[in-house]
Amino acid sequence: MQIDALERALTRLGIRMLEEELPEEAHVDGGLCTVGGETLLYISPSAPPWRRAQVLLAAVRRLPHADLWLPPEIRELLQSDDFCDETV
Repeated sequence: MQIDALERALTRLGIRMLEEELPEEAHVDGGLCTVGGETLLYISPSAPPWRRAQVLLAAVRRLPHADLWLPPEIRELLQSDDFCDETV
């Protein structure tokens, strides 16, 4: 998984990423939210790389990404029915 490519895609989509520890009771490592009209992506700095990639991929999947250039392996994951689309 190319985490840098996912982060660049989110930046091009106008998403600001904030690394912040989230409350344990939330049981999430991050996700999209809107604060004051701005869409943000919170992500836990302690999330392992595979989980960070999942959070980033889920965020890109939920946004209009058709016109962005993405590496073929990421594009394939975004279009896959096998992608785990759980709440992240």
